[in-house]
Amino acid sequence: MKMRFLILSILLLMNFACKKESISDEPTNIIGEHFTYRLYDGLSENIILEIQTKLDDNYSRVLNDLGLSSMSNVIVRIWDDESNFLDDMESELGVRYTGSAGWVRGANDIRLLYRGNGTAQNALHEFCHCVSMIVNPQIPNNPRWLWEAIAIYESGEFVNPQSMSSLVNGNFPTLEELNSDFNNGNHSIYQVGYLLAEFIIENWGRDRFVALIRSNGNLEQTLEVTVIEFEEGWKNFVTTKYL
Repeated sequence: MKMRFLILSILLLMNFACKKESISDEPTNIIGEHFTYRLYDGLSENIILEIQTKLDDNYSRVLNDLGLSSMSNVIVRIWDDESNFLDDMESELGVRYTGSAGWVRGANDIRLLYRGNGTAQNALHEFCHCVSMIVNPQIPNNPRWLWEAIAIYESGEFVNPQSMSSLVNGNFPTLEELNSDFNNGNHSIYQVGYLLAEFIIENWGRDRFVALIRSNGNLEQTLEVTVIEFEEGWKNFVTTKYL
């Protein structure tokens, strides 16, 4: 009797292990017109509707804003387990950006950590990165301030400057500071990225904004200003409009 119980226990443990492995390794696939969704860690297909709606509703606008008419189907991979999400990131990039909720492997490959209702917005942010990579495959984090400003602006992630004490007090970050790596702890670009893109578009127009993406943020070549002139102009723009 004890031997039967032992064998049964071993079989149950093996079955559980297999199920856990299948949850992580065998994703659920949902194919849409513009996006293919792959769900890991046993995520339910029910989570897709909000994400799909957000992406489909903004698909044509984002492409048009950045001067494109179409692009290939984009794979959106979503994990429920943060460790699995970070393991995938480390295997692909060789680094773990703890605290990150999404990243892109390429212009047609989005990786997300499921975070409830916020996942749809994160998906849109990452999709904007994908579109900017179609415009210029060399733009990822090159420079970082522009790479993030594009996605933040196009996904509508506005942060009111009046809520940022540093800006209220006149302490604006430099572009060099905004270029610091995510793991260095300086995440200021996520607060001011919208304002940077808005400043460029309202002063030089959207065509120049796209041209700046193509030139990897070369301000002198594209906008005919130095870095210092750009930073001073941006500060005056934000102060006049919002502060």
